[in-house]
Amino acid sequence: MNLDRNKLTTFKRISLIGLVFITFSCKPNQKKNQQATNPTMKTFEWRPTECAPEHYPIGIYQGSFIAEDDDAYFMIPNGRVVSNGWGNFGSTWVTGPDFKPVPNKLKIIWISYTENQFYFGDFNLPKDKITGLFEQGYIDEQGKPQTYDNLTVGLAPGGAVSVWIMGAGATVEIGHYQATKTEVAMEDFKPSAKISLEEYVQNRKNNFSDETKKVIAQEGIPIGKWTDYRQSFLWKPTFKHKDAGVLVDFSSEFYNGETYLVRADNPILKEFKHYPPSKSFWFHWKDKNNNSYGAKIKFDEKEIWNAFKTVYENPKTTQAELVLEIDKYNTSLKISLESANDTILIEKEAIKMYPSD
Repeated sequence: MNLDRNKLTTFKRISLIGLVFITFSCKPNQKKNQQATNPTMKTFEWRPTECAPEHYPIGIYQGSFIAEDDDAYFMIPNGRVVSNGWGNFGSTWVTGPDFKPVPNKLKIIWISYTENQFYFGDFNLPKDKITGLFEQGYIDEQGKPQTYDNLTVGLAPGGAVSVWIMGAGATVEIGHYQATKTEVAMEDFKPSAKISLEEYVQNRKNNFSDETKKVIAQEGIPIGKWTDYRQSFLWKPTFKHKDAGVLVDFSSEFYNGETYLVRADNPILKEFKHYPPSKSFWFHWKDKNNNSYGAKIKFDEKEIWNAFKTVYENPKTTQAELVLEIDKYNTSLKISLESANDTILIEKEAIKMYPSD
């Protein structure tokens, strides 16, 4: 797909309209869920932000969340190199109204530096789902109700796009999309540049960290990886202690960018739910003497995915538990993925256990 100069001009006009809207629509002392000019439309306190996979940097040329039947544009921060991690919080612009309508579209153009390729996306967002999540909110690790406050767009090699709604300790995917390849002239992308686009991209690559260069040399550019990360299984984590210890709080980071951080009595830990495997766990517990401890677990990607796929290859398996068993001395941890039909030990993970206040 080629974006001709007329389309680019139109996109620039959209961005300028968004900037004007953001700059001049701020109203003090607004309340959550207040009605906008349209009395049937609710508004919520949120900001747009961005992310990209670690080691696969991107640069946003132009991007906006769009609401109110194309009448309101909320610009996604652009102009910087982004590689902060899939599903992570990025940058925000502090100008604009705190309370905004729920967007029903995402339009964006960006460059994947590892591929030297621009992508264009024009996507419909699930407005009703987003509205429901804003209204419902979530319960944090203190057992208190909280509200989501960011919409994050993730941009990956091959044109994969995910959008999440995000709060402190809670991230939920609201959509996944596929962008198309496009072309943007250097005079549009960087009007003041004195070098070609190829030279500009090569300069960016030269500035990649040594770790990023090493990862790309070893793994190449894994097109489709971030879409595959969305494969889900019906499972839950299960905490066990050899000597009457009790769980206090629990955090899980999933490969598709979703996260939660909850108190031990949160129903999310009691129910089997469809999630991809976890990338990491972090949790605290108390032993029978009320001493506090904590643990952080970073799973080996190949091992945890192979374990889940192996367990669910059995046609009789419908659900499984990722069991975390602490010894009575609070010094060792056994991890296993268990179904009614199979048990697989997880042994390549990185574990840190420590006394905690």
